Amino acid sequence: MKRTNERKPPNYFPYGEKRLPPAKIPAPAFNTLCLHAGSGRFYDIHIVHDGMDARIIQELNRVAAPFTQVSLSFLQLPEEFRQLFQNGNKDRYSPLAYARLMAGSLFPQYGRIVYLDADVLLAGDVAELYFSDLRGASVAAAGDGLALWSIEKGTMHPHLEYMGNYLSSPLSYCNSGVLVLDLDQMRRRNLEHRLLQWLRSRPEPFPYPDQDILNIALHGDITPLPPEWNFQFLSWTWDEERTRLLRGTEFENVPSISCGRSWKLLHMVGPEKPWRLPDAPGTLGQFHWILYSFFWWPEAKKLPAFRKELDAISQGLTPLLRRHIRGQQWKLFFSRGHIFRKRRDKIRWLKKLLSILDGRKP
Repeated sequence: MKRTNERKPPNYFPYGEKRLPPAKIPAPAFNTLCLHAGSGRFYDIHIVHDGMDARIIQELNRVAAPFTQVSLSFLQLPEEFRQLFQNGNKDRYSPLAYARLMAGSLFPQYGRIVYLDADVLLAGDVAELYFSDLRGASVAAAGDGLALWSIEKGTMHPHLEYMGNYLSSPLSYCNSGVLVLDLDQMRRRNLEHRLLQWLRSRPEPFPYPDQDILNIALHGDITPLPPEWNFQFLSWTWDEERTRLLRGTEFENVPSISCGRSWKLLHMVGPEKPWRLPDAPGTLGQFHWILYSFFWWPEAKKLPAFRKELDAISQGLTPLLRRHIRGQQWKLFFSRGHIFRKRRDKIRWLKKLLSILDGRKP
């Protein structure tokens, strides 16, 4: 993306680390990026993958076609990188998950890029993210939900307690799903070598391997992004006590952003992804799955090329939702106080989601 007299900054999505049907997960993220792209700039979008069907590439190119300010290209992860990243994988994450650690080598033609996970929805112009002031740091990233959890609970999350062995300030732990990378500076500081040293030094991978390595190797060299540019904090409600606990922290505006839906990028973190049928009896009732589905499905249904897969998933989800709503309504009669309000809110969101799948406005 560029103004007439500006260099052309790139963005890239990974494809493959979210191995869930349908196999077209980047499409809603890519489409929302295009929809919010400014008319006075040009946007280079690269989708990095470890194997993508030619038909899917063709359909993604159709999504890009109406947006004349966007160029779309595809980069398959080179074999030497696949072999390198296999050493730290241990079957939990694909080699592609580590690709962001080597962005400087993958994209030698660029001095700065924006990295986005595939499980995001844009509500703002990504150019604003690209032109973020890194304040001398090599990377910009938003705080992780584990840090917010720790502040709310008044105790360190077990993973952040573990990361305290490596970080002087575990509450500064960042989420690696949205990054602004100053590749020129990373090359000057030889940061890829440092990142790879951490990757190779572990006989077993870190719990969140690429994210943990990024936080450890670049500790003190990451400037925080505003939470609205990597919003991971959806909630049924934000009461006064929860809001009070966040005052004076980097998450202070999270309640108002959540209630006003004023995020610029929604990141659907965690295992509960809206594009697949729940694989466990309790998943359907998880608030993240319900809320993510409420925002993801309207965007996904804008893409005619994916109608077949979406219709199949919709047909499977609709009867499950109806049964779950009936079960929650029955339990509501026996609920009191906080449990009653929580169950009532869940029913309301489930009904909104059902109306979207049925093709009606929520």
